[in-house]
Parts: sequence; C-alpha cells; structure tokens
Amino acid sequence: MRVVKIKGSSIIFSLIFLILIASFAYAADSKLTFTDVDVKVGSKTSKNLDDGDSIGDDASPGDSVEFKIKVENNFTSEEDLDIEDITITVTIEEIDDGDDIEEESSTFDLKPGRDKSTTLKFEVPFEVDEDSYNVLIVAEGEDENGTDHTTEMSLSLDVDKESHLLKLTRKTLNPAQVTCARKNIQFGVTLLNIGNEDEDDVSLQLINDDLNLNIKEELDEIVSDFDDEANTFSKVYSFNVPDSVEAGSYPITLRVLYNSDRKKLEETATLDVNECIINQVEEPEIIEEEEETEEEDVIVINPPFEDEETIVIPEGTVVTQESFFSGNAFVIGIIIIEVIIVIVGIVLLIMFLRNK
Repeated sequence: MRVVKIKGSSIIFSLIFLILIASFAYAADSKLTFTDVDVKVGSKTSKNLDDGDSIGDDASPGDSVEFKIKVENNFTSEEDLDIEDITITVTIEEIDDGDDIEEESSTFDLKPGRDKSTTLKFEVPFEVDEDSYNVLIVAEGEDENGTDHTTEMSLSLDVDKESHLLKLTRKTLNPAQVTCARKNIQFGVTLLNIGNEDEDDVSLQLINDDLNLNIKEELDEIVSDFDDEANTFSKVYSFNVPDSVEAGSYPITLRVLYNSDRKKLEETATLDVNECIINQVEEPEIIEEEEETEEEDVIVINPPFEDEETIVIPEGTVVTQESFFSGNAFVIGIIIIEVIIVIVGIVLLIMFLRNK
C-alpha cells in the first residue's frame, strides 16, 4: 500500500483557499444589495457612487459629511423571504488621529423586492491630517431561514486643508446676564490652528464701546501640528461693567487678526445688562403737629355785693364761677330732699298702721 503524506502547511493553505472561495460565492449570492449611494460634503453632493469611487468634493476640518444609502432585498416574490434585523455601518478609517470614526443605523426589515434609504452623518475632526481616507460601507441582515446576507463597498474621501486657518472652538460669557453685580465678568476664548502653516503674528481683541471694553493682546505662536500643545490657545479675560451703563443687550466683538493681518476671524457674544433696583426701606412719614396756641389765662371776677368786702385775687390765679344747678350744691340738695321724702313716707306709714 502506498502512503501519501500531506504536509501541514498544504492543508492550511487549502483550507484558507476553500474559505475564500466560499466567501466569494456567498457574497455573490447575497440578496441584500446597494441600489444607490449619495455623499454630501458641506453643501455639495456626489450622487450614484459605486464601489471604488472617490467622493467628488474634498472635505475640510470641521465639515459635515452625510451618507445617504439605499439597500434592497433582492429575493423574488416567489421566494418570499424577508431579510430581518438589517443594519448599515459606515466607517471612515484612521481619520481621527489614527483612529476610525463609525456610525451605525438602527435595525430594520425588508420584504422581497422592497428597499429602504438610511442617512448617516459625520463631522470631520478639526485635528486631521491632509490625506485621502478609506470609507467602508457595510449592510448586513439575516433571512427567515437563518442565512446571513452581507454587502459592502469602499469609497475614498479626500481631506484638504487651507494654508492659514484658525478656528474658534470656545466663546463663552460667564455670567451672560448681569443686574447689580457687574464686576468680574469672564469671557472664555479657545483658538485652534487647523491650517497647514504655523501662525506667529496673531492679535486678539475684545471690543464694545458702550461698555468701555477694549482688551487687546498679541498672542504667542499657534503651530499647525495638532500633536503640539501650542496648536491651541486658550484664555479667560475678565472685565467690569460700569454702573452707569443702562439696561440692554450689548454684543461683545471678538476679533482675531493673523497671517500679517490678511485674515480675520470675528464673532460676537451678547451680554444682557438688567436694571439694578435696590430695595429701599421707606421711612415713616413724620406728621408735624400744629403748634398749640397759648391760651391766655382768663380771670372771671364776680362783682361784689354792696356792703361786702372786695376779695383780692392773687395775680396768676384763675377764678371761675359755677351755677347752682351745675355744681355740687345742687347734687347735695337733691340728696337731702330725697332723704326727707323717705322719712315722711315712713312716718305716714307708721301712723296709718296705728289707726288700724
């Protein structure tokens, strides 16, 4: 008997070859296919892209990139198989400082012959190298028999950067509204160099004439290499609002000049100044009393009867005369009369009882 020896490396190579053939056969037999792919970069759109195409418009740092992808279930109505739990994934490879950025759609189902569009959005990182980046689009799902269906395509996205370009990434007022406390208002600024060239002649200014605000500073070099800390400038400026400033909204202009003042970056932040009302405690109203007029002492002297001695009244003595009916004598007289009447009554009663 003849023994055939097969080396291990040959077996492994054969298995890999068979797996690849099976994969290609499976992919060719996938019933999930792309029917339309459009890519919008900024405001411009490249339509009906195919596998291997380059996206027509270059992207810049911070640009929005939008992928609109339509997939179809290619099963016929006779085969009558739904493809379920379909997801579409878009990956832009190595664009984020060597890392991928990826977005995935929500899952959905497709009946035979039906299609569906999905939109996925990205934002190109500010810190990105000028280069061409591979975009991988994958759609995958499973039919009712448990068979997987996958389709994919690749596109190329070019990123272009301007030679001189600064980006304002922070512009904050704290507080954004003031009332009575008008001191130590803070304006936070962060600048990022997203261009290809270093910037070594940068000036920054905060301006509002109504607030008597005019802060100006010459900045150190802001380099283009985003791996360098000097790629970013960040600072908080403080200022006060004069008490004489009236209530209202005051736009503060942030102005940055660079590239020998040939390029300007200008934005505004609005500070709202409210009226300052101090609660004052009202003092009680003082009512001035009218001055009492001094009454002169009135001296009443009854003329003396004839043959009576004249009574000498000491100076400063007030003498008044009361009538009999309004004085104490009248009251005493009434009491005496009442007592006499009671006594007479008692006597008459006793005499009446004795005669019986």
